[in-house]
This record gives sequence, C-alpha cells and structure tokens, in this order.
Amino acid sequence: MRMNEMFFPLTSTPFSRSGYRELLPSKELAPYVRCFWTSWNEVSSVPIIPDLCADIIIATDGTENKADGREISSMFFCGVSDKMFESVHSQGQCRRLFGIRFYAWQASAFSDEPLFKTANGFFELRAHFLAIEKSLRSKFSTAMNLEEFKQIAEETLLKLLVRPASKRPEQNSLVMDAITQMIRTRGSQNLSSLLKDIHASERQLERFFAQALSLSPKKVSSLIRYQGLWQSVCFSKIFDIQDAVAEFGYFDQAHLLNDFKKFHGMNLTEARKIAFSAK
Repeated sequence: MRMNEMFFPLTSTPFSRSGYRELLPSKELAPYVRCFWTSWNEVSSVPIIPDLCADIIIATDGTENKADGREISSMFFCGVSDKMFESVHSQGQCRRLFGIRFYAWQASAFSDEPLFKTANGFFELRAHFLAIEKSLRSKFSTAMNLEEFKQIAEETLLKLLVRPASKRPEQNSLVMDAITQMIRTRGSQNLSSLLKDIHASERQLERFFAQALSLSPKKVSSLIRYQGLWQSVCFSKIFDIQDAVAEFGYFDQAHLLNDFKKFHGMNLTEARKIAFSAK
C-alpha cells in the first residue's frame, strides 16, 4: 500500500465548506499531491489545522463573485505548519484562490532548493519554486475552473519530476523510510525505536528532516498521530476516547486531550462542532 493510501490528512472542515472544492491528483502524482483545490473569499475565518501538507497558492482579486476579468494578485508558498492558524479573508474585494497541496515530505521534489526554515511561513513562490511560478504564470487564466487548473498544474509537475538530478534538491531515502515507518505505526513509535528500524542516527535524521520538511522527526511523528486521531474523531460512528488512548499510544485521556488541543487550537468538542456543522 502506498503512503498516500495509508495517510490521508484532513482539514478542520473535512465534509464540506461553502465556496471550497478539491480534486484528487492523477495516479502518477498521488504519492506527491494530496489534492488540487479552489476557494472563494471566506465569509468568516476558518481554522487551518496542521495536516503535514504544504501549499502553492495562486490568489486572484476582483470586484464580483466570478472569475471574469480577474488578475493574479499573488503567487506564494505556504510551508508546512505545526499549529493551527485562522484563514484571513479579504475585505471589500472578492478573492479566489487556487492551490496545489503537497505532502510536506514531497514538496522538495518540485522546488529549486531545499526547504530549510519554511515551516509556519509564507513566501513568494519564486523564492523556492521559480520553475513552477514561470510555468503556471504562462498557462494560468483567471477564467479557469478547478478542472482546468488541475490539468495545467499536473502538466507542470510531471515535467519537473523528470528533471535531471542535478537540477533538483537531493531527497534523502532515510526521510522516506522514517515517514513510512511513522505512518505504519500511526506516530506512536518512540524515536529510539524508529532509529533502530531505519538504521540511522538521531543527528542524521534531524538534519535530513530539517532540509526536506523544516520540522523535526519527533514533531512529524506527533502530527501523524494527531491526524490519525482527527480521522477517528470524524469518521468513527461512535468515538470512544479511552479506545483512542490505547489505539494511538497516549499515556491517558488527559494526554490525548492536551495533545489534540495543542495542534488543533481548540478542544475536541469545539473541533467536532465545526467539522460537523458543515456536513
């Protein structure tokens, strides 16, 4: 089973959200891309929770709630996050966003350089993805729908995947081995045990994770566990917190609840209310 089939991270509103749509990638890009998405200007802010993804985003502005006559206002990269933040909507003008959501450990396969110090940050797209910026800018139309955007984005990404090794950042196999093991154990394996399984030192893994994801192995493992818990909360017919404590390797109920709130930015009851209000 591929990693993207084992780990399918969710947003804070996984069932639906007004003005938001997403499409899954082609089979070739499924190991790299979680989805392609579009969103209209939000009426209110939406919690953006850590999902171990990083996004390339194109923003267009206009004066009406339609795409005709719009212009690109910005193209930027949103690095992987390890904490919740609120989306900010524009005042006055309508704002439409198009996005490519990468699994964070795969984003560097398409970048121009390693993604050091990009966690929890927003950057002009050309700072790390100049090749993508040039390609998308030449093909993008403000009148596009999501299906059309996905087509040009996939064309761009598939070309970059076959770049010569000398023209792309080196991807270390230890990172992929560690991520695979973390996903298999749902983030519950301790670091010393993980290091033995993948035959790496802690210093090595810290360095390679900083280069590829800009997060520590320990933080990535914790986020994988948190996302697994969130999926259980959202999709279990009857969610039992004591069963979840055992399933995800928490010490006790308090540990689970505190860990969830640390990443989600609110308690479990509030999170469920937001998620299911859009169902």
